[in-house]
Amino acid sequence: MLIPAYGAIKIELGVPEELLAIPDALFLLVSALFALIWGYYTDRINRTKLILAGGFSWTIGMLLTGSSLNLTTIIISRIISGVGLGCVLPIGYSILSDAIPPEERSAWFGWIAILSSASNAIGQGLSSFLGPIFSWRFPFFLMSGISIVVVFLIFFIKLPSRGAKEEELTELSELNLEYSYRISKDDLKDILNKKTNLYLTIQGFFAIIPGTVLIYFLTSMLSLYYFNELPQEIRLQTSTIFAGMVGVGYILGNIFLSYLGDVLFKRNKKNRTKLATICMFLTIPFCFLTMISIEPINSTNLNISYPLLIPTQQIWTYILLTIIDIFQVYPGYIYFFVAALIASTLSSGPVANKRAIMIDVNLPEHKGTATSLFNLSEQVGKGLTLLLSSFLISLLGSIFNMILFSILFWIPAGILWFLSIKTVSEDMLEKSYVLMERKQTTLIDYVFELEIQMDRAIQKIQDSKYYFFEDQGKVFSLLDDAITILVHCEEKGEKKSVTNVETNARRLKDHTIAIRSGLKEIYKELKQKKISSAEKLRLEDDLEQIKLQIAELDKSTFGTIQTYYESAYYLIVDAGLLRKYDLLGSIRKVYKAIEIYHRIKQLLGERTEDIGIRTDLSEEDSIAYEREKKLFKKAQNALWACITLKNQMEDIIKKLDESGVSNNDLQKISNLTHEYKINLEEILLDTFGDKSTRKKLLDLLEQLDLVFDEFYKLYELEKLAVF
Repeated sequence: MLIPAYGAIKIELGVPEELLAIPDALFLLVSALFALIWGYYTDRINRTKLILAGGFSWTIGMLLTGSSLNLTTIIISRIISGVGLGCVLPIGYSILSDAIPPEERSAWFGWIAILSSASNAIGQGLSSFLGPIFSWRFPFFLMSGISIVVVFLIFFIKLPSRGAKEEELTELSELNLEYSYRISKDDLKDILNKKTNLYLTIQGFFAIIPGTVLIYFLTSMLSLYYFNELPQEIRLQTSTIFAGMVGVGYILGNIFLSYLGDVLFKRNKKNRTKLATICMFLTIPFCFLTMISIEPINSTNLNISYPLLIPTQQIWTYILLTIIDIFQVYPGYIYFFVAALIASTLSSGPVANKRAIMIDVNLPEHKGTATSLFNLSEQVGKGLTLLLSSFLISLLGSIFNMILFSILFWIPAGILWFLSIKTVSEDMLEKSYVLMERKQTTLIDYVFELEIQMDRAIQKIQDSKYYFFEDQGKVFSLLDDAITILVHCEEKGEKKSVTNVETNARRLKDHTIAIRSGLKEIYKELKQKKISSAEKLRLEDDLEQIKLQIAELDKSTFGTIQTYYESAYYLIVDAGLLRKYDLLGSIRKVYKAIEIYHRIKQLLGERTEDIGIRTDLSEEDSIAYEREKKLFKKAQNALWACITLKNQMEDIIKKLDESGVSNNDLQKISNLTHEYKINLEEILLDTFGDKSTRKKLLDLLEQLDLVFDEFYKLYELEKLAVF
C-alpha cells in the first residue's frame, strides 16, 4: 500500500525521492530475518501463540504507519510490521502441511499464492483509489482494523497436530498419537545440507527479482512515461489496471498449474519439479514479448474528449472509456495483454509447486524452518532489488531497461530447478525412511506405556491392603488412583484397538470399584458408636476376606519389568553390533534403552518408596520388595552407564561432523551399509580418503570401539543381570 502513496508522502512529509523505497526495503529485509527466527520456534513451541504474537506486531505496525509524521517513524513502523509479517509464511505453511495430504498440497499452496498476489493488488488498489480521496493514511488504518478481527478469530481455531497428514504417520493420527519430535539447533545444518532445500532456496533469490521489479515499478513506469498524457485524475488508476493485467494469468496459473502439479505428483513424485522447471524457462520469452508490446499513449489519438477537470463521480466512467479506446487505437496492447496472460500463467508454475516440494522433502519438525529459509532468500532478493533499484535505473537508463534486465534472473532460477529434479526423489525417500522408523518407535512406546500404567494401577490395588486397619484415607486414595489409571487405560486401549489392555483394564476396574464399595460399607458400620464386639470381629473378618480377594487379583508384573530391563541391555548389545554398519541407528538404540531404564526407575521408585516404610509385610511381600529394591539399583547403575555411552557417542558424531562427515552424509552412507551389511568404517575411510582426514577418522572410530568396551565394563552384566 505504500508504493502508490510515495508521491503523497513525498509532498506531505518532504521525503526526498531517492529515500522513498527505504521503508519498504527494510520492511522486507526485517520480515525475512524474523521469518527465520519465527520458523525455528514454529518447529519447537506452540504455534497459536506465535501467530498471535506476529498478528499483534503486524497490527501495531500498521497503526503506526498510518500515524507517521516523518520518514523515521515510517521506517520504524514498517520494521515493526515486518517483524509480524515474518511469522505468517513459516507458521502458515507448517500448519497447512499438517492439515493437507501430500497429493493436494500444490493446489492449496497455489491458493495461498493467489491470495498473496491478490493482497498486492488490493493493497495497491486501496492506496491508489482510496488514498487520493481519504488521504494515504486511511488504507493503513482500515487494514489494521481488519487485522484485529483476524487475530481475534485465531483464538477459536484448533490447529492440526504436527505431521498429521504425512503418509508414513497416518497410523499415528488415526490412533490420536502425537508426533513428538522437535527441531534442535543441530538440525539446521541437516536442513541446509539437503540438496533440494539448497537449490530451491537459492533459486528463490533469483526468481523473486523479476516479479519484484514488475510489481513495484510497472505501475510507475506506465504512469510516468507511457500514460503520462492522460488526465491526472485517471492516470494512476489506469496505469494500475494495465499493470494488474500482468497478474491475471498469475491467478489462473496458480489454479490450473497447482492442480496439474497434484495430478502429476500422483504419477511420479518428481513431476512437480519437472513442471516448475518447464514453466520457469517458458516464462522468459513471453515476458520479453509483454514488455516490447508497450508503447506511449497520445491522448489526442484517443476518441475521448476529456474535460479540464474530471468530476469525482465520473472518474470510473472515463477510466473504462480510456481502457477500451487504448485497445482500439493501440492494438499492440492486445498483444501486451495476451503475452502478459501467458507469461504470468507460466510464472505461477514454480510458485504453485515450490512450497509443496519443500514440505514433501522435509521432516514435520523442519517444515517451518525450511520454509522460513526459503522466505529469507526471497525477501533478501526483494529487499536488495528495492535498495538497488535507483542505482539500476541510473545505470541502465530507464525503468523499462531495468525490467528487461531483471527478467534474465529467471535463467539461473530455471537451472537450479533443473538440478532439483535429480535430488527431490532421494530427499523424499530419506524423509520417508526416518518417519517410518519413528512411527514404529512411537507405537511400541505407546503400548509399553499403557502396560506400565496398568502395572502402576495393580501395584496401588495390592498396596492398599496394607492400610485396611490403620489408615482408611490411604486405602481410598490408592484405590481411587488405581481406578483413574484403569479408566484411562481402558479408554486408550479401546481407541487404539489394544484389545488385551482394554479387556484387562475394564476387568480390574470393575473389581476395584466393587472392592471400594464394599470397604466403604464396612468402614461406615465400624464408625457406628453402638457396635458390639461380635459385630466388630465380623466386620474385621470381612476386611480380611477383602484382603484375600485383592491378593488373588493380578500381581504387579515384576517379571515383565525384568524382561524390559533385559531388553534394554539387548538394545545396547544391538547398538554395539550396529555401529559397524549404521552409527546413527546405533545411537538411536541407545536413546531407546535410556527411555526404558528411566521408566523402570520411575515405576520401581514409586513402589519401593511407598512400601519401604511398612513393618508388617508378609514374608512373600518382603522378598518381592527386596527384589524390587535390587532391580531399582541395577536400573539406576545401567541408566548412568547408558547416559555416559550416549554422551560419548554424540561427542564422536560431532567430531566426525567437524572432520567433514556431516550427519546427512552419515545417514545416507549408513542406509547403504546397513542394507548391504558393508563395514561403515571402510566406506568412510574410502570416501574421505586424504591422509589427514583418514587419520582423524581412524582415531575417532577407534575411540568408538573403546567407548563400547568401556561401557561393557561399566555395565558389568554379571553383576547387573536380573536372572
